[in-house]
This record gives sequence, structure tokens and C-alpha cells, in this order.
Amino acid sequence: MGSRAKAGQVAGNFNTMLRLRVKELDTAVMLTEQLPRVEVFSLMSVSGVNDSSDPGSGVDFKSRNEDRISVSEVPILTAADMVTLPKGQAFALLEGGSCGKSVSPLPDRREEAAMPGDFEEMANAMRRSYISNDHWYRVTDHWWHAVSEATLDPSEQSASP
Repeated sequence: MGSRAKAGQVAGNFNTMLRLRVKELDTAVMLTEQLPRVEVFSLMSVSGVNDSSDPGSGVDFKSRNEDRISVSEVPILTAADMVTLPKGQAFALLEGGSCGKSVSPLPDRREEAAMPGDFEEMANAMRRSYISNDHWYRVTDHWWHAVSEATLDPSEQSASP
């Protein structure tokens, strides 16, 4: 883009942002600063004992146990989280507000692994099995023809594909 300001302007115009592990904190901050802060509840257990100073009271000591709950506001995701992401994982800012996490399977060369050995093999398998909806209107499914013929007027049935 030529300058940091222009790059920031272009990135700021995207409604959805996907970030893999990044090395630079400025890049991570671009996503994390747009996320909301969340409330986190903390539970602290407190115990105490007091000796009695009155020998004639019949009470030697008093004890107490308390549970204290505190609420603090923290970022839902920090820049440090973005820098330490494992391979194949990403955070996404979806539709300008909600945060999601994506985990992608990585190629594995072990014999028992379900994943192909490399990306080329994976891409070829996807090409072989991919079904496109580009020509949805040219359906050759017999069920669809039976339904469409049943709904046509008898005068239009001869014109059906």
C-alpha cells in the first residue's frame, strides 16, 4: 500500500477479519482492539481465626470462612494470544463484532492419519469430489423431474426438459 496509514485504512474497511498467528504486535492489535471486553468473576476463599482474650468466657477462639466474589473486566482476546497461536488456528472478527476461532487440520504423513500427505494431494481430492451449484437449474435428478412434471399443466409437460 505504500504507507502504514493506507494499509490501516484498507484493513479498516473489511467487515470480517481473519488472523492466523502473527509476529508483529501491531497486526494483532488491529483485531484485538475491536473486540469487546468481558466480565470475569473471581472467587476468593478467606479463612481466619481469633483467640479469645477473656479467660472466663468459655470461648477459646473464633473462626470464620468466607467466599468473596469479585468482578473484573478483561479483554476477550489479547495481542499475546494472537502471537502464540498454534499452527492451523486462527481468530476471526465476524460481521464487525463477534469473535470466533477456527482450527484447520494440517497435513500429516503418518500412515494412520486421515489427512492426505500434502496440500497438492488434498487439493486434487477436493477437485475430484467438489460439486458445484453453478448449473442448479439444469438438474438431471429423476426425483426432481418427477416433481416438476407432476406440478406442470398437462399442456406444458411436453415442453419440459
